[in-house]
Amino acid sequence: MATRLYQYGKLPTVIKQNTWFPGMFATAWGVNVNATGVLGADIAIEYGELVKIAELGADASANFSVTRVAADTTKFGVILRTTDGQINMEATAIERPRTNTPMSVYPLSASNYFRVAVPIIASQVVTIGAVPSACIVSGSEGAVQVGTGNGGIALTGWVFASKPFKPTGSNSEVVLIEKTV
Repeated sequence: MATRLYQYGKLPTVIKQNTWFPGMFATAWGVNVNATGVLGADIAIEYGELVKIAELGADASANFSVTRVAADTTKFGVILRTTDGQINMEATAIERPRTNTPMSVYPLSASNYFRVAVPIIASQVVTIGAVPSACIVSGSEGAVQVGTGNGGIALTGWVFASKPFKPTGSNSEVVLIEKTV
């Protein structure tokens, strides 16, 4: 995998309150409407990464085909941190879904209003309630950023729900996003 969106550092000895790893729900009310995602052969996706999704077949509940976000992305999803058959761990934290294993994808078009943790580009000044954008710059695609400049696609209907935070000892940051009512 090229540049990683989130570098896992040392886990804190005392769990920090109100911090989540990428791909975790911070709030979850109602029915979970995730679908199974299937990756292309040469793609390594991280938890919390924004992805381009496409339905496989005519059934809306069918699996999704998942690829990296690109300039033509119109349907976004977030790779959720779930138990999905890991075979090893890096830096004491499972960082991404296992290769060739279906994963949980939370479509941003879902009808519920869950908050989800996603990686954010470094040094972003976040205003809670502002619209986040999906970064499409090579090496950082799939993270969120502030504004649509410098290779970003606005995530219409979504807002920042927190300031950036660091759940581990690394300098990588995570932010919560949520669907607007």
